[in-house]
Amino acid sequence: MKAYSGLNTLKNIVLLVPVFLSLGCAGLVETLSASGSYHFRKARWGYTQEMVLASEQGKRLHLKKGNTLVYNHRISDIPLKIVYTFKDNRLRAAGYITDQPVTGAEKIIEQSVQELGEPTKVLDDGMLWLDDETLVYSNAYESRVIDRGAEYRFSSGVLDLERRETPGVQKRWDGVWAYIDQDFYREMHEVAVPLDEMSFYEKLLFGVLKRRSIYTYYSGSRRLSTSSGSGPISIPGE
Repeated sequence: MKAYSGLNTLKNIVLLVPVFLSLGCAGLVETLSASGSYHFRKARWGYTQEMVLASEQGKRLHLKKGNTLVYNHRISDIPLKIVYTFKDNRLRAAGYITDQPVTGAEKIIEQSVQELGEPTKVLDDGMLWLDDETLVYSNAYESRVIDRGAEYRFSSGVLDLERRETPGVQKRWDGVWAYIDQDFYREMHEVAVPLDEMSFYEKLLFGVLKRRSIYTYYSGSRRLSTSSGSGPISIPGE
């Protein structure tokens, strides 16, 4: 995979440990990066929170809580959060997530394909890329629809036209582009109740927790009804 091909195993980190003792956090990141490509942005699995903070130096931290670091970010003008999650102060998952429904979230999927190439596997609900060290998951889904009651809708008809949005209908999407340590992924298959072992953000990154879809219908300025799917999402710290 183009984004993280040729990665070295964590044994390279062990060999460099004595050198780290005389370096600051920035030096740690620079020395580690010399041993191979990064797994996500400028970080590798097993990084401590201090090392990730150094790797994102200059970027404003949005949230630091327990085993989670969150930064504000944009992809193709789409507002996102960069999330890093840890256990025992070792990085095990990271990625980009929307913190509210937005237009154009499909651009996240487009960029993931541009960077990673064709996926290893296409799921019913997203795409996967795999190598020995990292699992990447990318998905976007419709989470808000506001229908202002247009009398007509577009159809292909006899002209076989490209699909167009119906006038008066506004759609918003949520998306995730996650990088997961393969050791963490395999560990979740070995526990009886894996969701109990995962943080809120890790459930988002794994795609097992999605925002509830809400459909709102209007007639003129009057709201007629609102319907929703299951499972509301509120992001801690917002």
